[in-house]
Amino acid sequence: MDYYKSNAIYDHLIQSKLPHYKFVVGNAWQLVYGNKSCQPLVLIFAVGVPNSQLPEPPSDQEKEAFSLLEYTGKKAGLRVGYIRFAFDIPEIDSVITSNGSFNYTTVNMDGLSRIFESTGLPVSRTATAKYLNDKSSSAYHNWQRSSLGVDLTVSDIDLWRLDNDGNPEIIYELKRSYYDLERWKPFTDDYRNFQLLSNLCQRAGIKLKILYNQRIKTPFQDKIDRLKIFSVDFSKNPPIENNGIITLKEFENL
Repeated sequence: MDYYKSNAIYDHLIQSKLPHYKFVVGNAWQLVYGNKSCQPLVLIFAVGVPNSQLPEPPSDQEKEAFSLLEYTGKKAGLRVGYIRFAFDIPEIDSVITSNGSFNYTTVNMDGLSRIFESTGLPVSRTATAKYLNDKSSSAYHNWQRSSLGVDLTVSDIDLWRLDNDGNPEIIYELKRSYYDLERWKPFTDDYRNFQLLSNLCQRAGIKLKILYNQRIKTPFQDKIDRLKIFSVDFSKNPPIENNGIITLKEFENL
């Protein structure tokens, strides 16, 4: 089971081997959890692996992805955690947790709820002991939806741009739709997620931008020759500023 859906920007960055752009794909997510006021409370790197590999140490790619969250968490004064779960069994009733030392601890799902509750997040504490893997989502995400309550905000980090020292300087939220570039603008339904990421970036001293590309279904085209870019800062009014349309090459050199 693989939850990664093809994205032309990711594919281009992989092919071009641009070292200052980093992202995770496949069964891995860099997650930001916040309260209903969109204030970030904890950062989690969640990874799904085959059950047979659950006890194995993290790969170098996982360590790199975790280190970006760890750097950001330290700058923002937030807890950072690592969660490892099996994605190839029908149900899970426990996960592995760790921190930067990668000394694993196995916790059941109720224990995982208590860990999140200790950060200040609202937790609904459902009685379900096991969570299903299905075609649309992972067991971890099914647990998240049913156990962490409705009064929280969750967003994943799509794309990082690093500075010359290898530290995060920009987080990009990637968006795509069938609207042409001149017409598209960020949907207000996404503003809570934007605000959560903006609050994280402000605390960590990182810029937040939205990068939009047009995707046409028939005939299929995931167009990235031209991109629309926005700056996001919810301490300002308006919180989202249109920075215009740029070429792919201009994006690479920002």
